[in-house]
Amino acid sequence: MHIFPSSGGLKAVVQIIPGMAEHTGRYREFAFFLAENGYDVYCADHPGSGISAGKEKNLGVLPVFKGWEVMLESIRALYTHIRQKHVDLPVFIFGHSMGSVLARHFTAVYPVYIGGLILSGTFETPDIIIKFSRALVGLMIRIQGGKTKSKWFNRLFYKNLNRRFRKGPTIFEWISSVREEVDNYVEDPWCGYDCSWGFYKSLFIGITAMKRAQHNLKYRKTLPILNFCGQDDPVGNFGKDALRIHHYYFRQRFQNHTFKVFRGRHELLHEENKEVVFFYLLDWLNNNLRP
Repeated sequence: MHIFPSSGGLKAVVQIIPGMAEHTGRYREFAFFLAENGYDVYCADHPGSGISAGKEKNLGVLPVFKGWEVMLESIRALYTHIRQKHVDLPVFIFGHSMGSVLARHFTAVYPVYIGGLILSGTFETPDIIIKFSRALVGLMIRIQGGKTKSKWFNRLFYKNLNRRFRKGPTIFEWISSVREEVDNYVEDPWCGYDCSWGFYKSLFIGITAMKRAQHNLKYRKTLPILNFCGQDDPVGNFGKDALRIHHYYFRQRFQNHTFKVFRGRHELLHEENKEVVFFYLLDWLNNNLRP
């Protein structure tokens, strides 16, 4: 777990939920920025990622059964710790990519009173794709085992995201338009690693469970929600998925939800215009301190 304490005048707390195949260190610059502006920031690696993995061979490995629940429990445990330490302060949940799915699920299944929900680079997966993927992954688990990492499946996964940017030198051009940022991601052994069949099974089960659970988000229609994405982000279908989610909240009659599209790809906190994104997020947080 990484903690970035505010340098003074503490206003609220932000709990960051990272995405797939990355680690908490990638949020350091953004966390320091928030800390300099009155926010304590807490961020923990998921089981099977970053420091939590322990050894490099454990990266991307989750239990075949209840792997998604293990990640949710880790998020809940950190939130409980934050609440015990900051009883009277608002706690904002920030989830990126896979972390945004976990954030949506967490706020639906746990009776938490958060200050607001921030979704970064979120996505929607059609039911038919989930059904096919779960069948394929289930078959491969029976053949190879849940801890086995399939290089061809992982490469297929990443190359599919990279189709629009395949002229670049790596399969991770979809991360950012900044050459240095992509190279840093590629050279980081804790990023872009191959995930196990058990991980993918947990992911697809989790997405399905989140879809069912989010219908429970009926208890607090004034909940501040910010949903932002990059216009060139293939993970979220180039903004279309984020817009669908925005419309979902509108149909559910939430009263304080904001949709924002920035110039950039998937990792907006690592784009050339990241300072614009930083200050936009700070303004949104400041304006929603008292929902």
